Amino acid sequence: METITFYSYKGGVGRTLALANVAIYLSRFGKDVCIMDFDLEAPGLHYKFPKFLKTTDIKAGLVDCIYKFSHDKTIPESLNKFSLEVIPRSKSQGKIQLIPAGNVISSHYWKRLALIDWHSLFYEEHSEGVPFFIELKERIEKEFKPDFLLIDSRTGVTEMGGLCTSLLPDKVVFLITNNRENIEGARQILRGIGKVERLPGQKPIEVTFALTRIPFPSDDDENESEKEREKEIVKNMQDFLNEPVGDLGGQLDVRDICVLHSNRDLELSESVRMDQEGVTEETPLLHDYLKLFSKIIPEEIITPKIDALLDGITANILNDPDKTQKELEDLVRVYPHHRTLEKLINFYILRNEGREKILNAFHKLWKIFEIEDPDMLSKYVSLFMKRDVYPRSIEEPNFELEIIKKYLELNPKNRDKIEMKLADAYEEYGDAKTALKHYLQLLERIKEKNKVINKILNIYLCEELYEDALKLITKYHDIIDSNASLILKKVEILFKAGNILEVGKILENETIKSNLFDEDPRLYIGVMNKLRKSDEVDKKLNEMVANALKKDSLETLYRVGTIFYSLNRADEFKNKISGYHKADEILYKLKLNTEYRERRLFNPF
Repeated sequence: METITFYSYKGGVGRTLALANVAIYLSRFGKDVCIMDFDLEAPGLHYKFPKFLKTTDIKAGLVDCIYKFSHDKTIPESLNKFSLEVIPRSKSQGKIQLIPAGNVISSHYWKRLALIDWHSLFYEEHSEGVPFFIELKERIEKEFKPDFLLIDSRTGVTEMGGLCTSLLPDKVVFLITNNRENIEGARQILRGIGKVERLPGQKPIEVTFALTRIPFPSDDDENESEKEREKEIVKNMQDFLNEPVGDLGGQLDVRDICVLHSNRDLELSESVRMDQEGVTEETPLLHDYLKLFSKIIPEEIITPKIDALLDGITANILNDPDKTQKELEDLVRVYPHHRTLEKLINFYILRNEGREKILNAFHKLWKIFEIEDPDMLSKYVSLFMKRDVYPRSIEEPNFELEIIKKYLELNPKNRDKIEMKLADAYEEYGDAKTALKHYLQLLERIKEKNKVINKILNIYLCEELYEDALKLITKYHDIIDSNASLILKKVEILFKAGNILEVGKILENETIKSNLFDEDPRLYIGVMNKLRKSDEVDKKLNEMVANALKKDSLETLYRVGTIFYSLNRADEFKNKISGYHKADEILYKLKLNTEYRERRLFNPF
């Protein structure tokens, strides 16, 4: 029997609910679980299972057991009268046995609690409190034979808290909220746990940390900044907990902190995220619970059950693949685990299911368990490398680029092609800063630099980083000056950076000048106008209008019109197209465009 205590320095952190979810999850994997409510002054564990028991079902509990021992020094022969079976054992899952604090709706409970002499139990010479609780734990193991004993501990610094965190458990799940009182109290308790002498044969207590009540980003726009803020909070907490403080003993070594996000609906209902049938609702908090579960429960506890279920489902894969897929999808819902998700992903790939399904399954695996299997990482990268080959559906999610980064970290060889795709994806998804970082790294490594230089210059232009662009142009002038398209990019940057004289020198080359007009007439007209070559501007504008009218091209005329309007020559353009049969439509579009630009000018947000 493994004993795990759930402890928090203060209440209201979601401690009891976390324990309830872990208990149900263990039960679904066929493990028998005993859960015990040690929060005697504010008991509430029984309230987390409203579907399975009522408060009126509880007749006695831990307080009655302690009260009896404190008065006659005896332990009941059987603990049955002090416990209830919340979930019975079945073929598919283990049972959950609850030892509640007691019948809390009875005044009898509170009288007995008040009459327990904690001082005589723990502090008098030859006190027997510690042996009693050790014996109680042994009785639980002998009578109920659970695989796990989960203890909901009293908060703060108390006798019960000390028992639950230092004497009884093999592991402690320590839940903390992000405020100074909680963190300082937590550090004091943690240092105390480290100094307690264990009984012969007992291993050092393993502590898992969970930071709770962290808001989850409310929308996509805030997502990245909120993630960074969350990382900062976790890092600051680690630094504080690990800070050496003389009067509190030795330094802690906190290397990992789980995060349990807040959920408004859950805070109102305090309901479990998992039940007998499986996941009640897909939420970020459910994913958090599953991450916590994977931290505290050894993999060997889970895999036999998972493997047996998977073998049963896939036995008839050839005879009825549709049924197999449905059963795998159901299994992921009931048993969300990295092995079930990996099997489902492989099956989706085998059946050539749409990328939307495959990506959603991959992303669920990543969010809950990350992806450790090199083969799964390779399969995801293979999908990623084909992202431009096949048409993309509207509903299809973006690729999770952190997965690609992890693959590159583990596979540094032959990374250039993948990193180029990664940088392109960051740019497409609107993260120019990260895209630029990867392009610059590639530029230092690869031999064929033209494509990367062009992408970097495009970002510099979009972000108006002209000084950086000019430095790059200087550094790679040989490459840029020998490539026609890069020369035009150089002209655009010099023009927007205000280096008009240098632009004029470059355009003395008639080939470059002609190429600029063909590739970007708007830029060409802007440059010529700045160089005060009004005859050239008039000539080209007239040519463009004439060609567009000849082709009867509405779109081309509209683009030419935007150039006239940018030069404050709107009336001239109106006169030139006055006889055109769609002139009103073009002028209306130009009016809307002008109004939009003016609104953006005065209110850029």
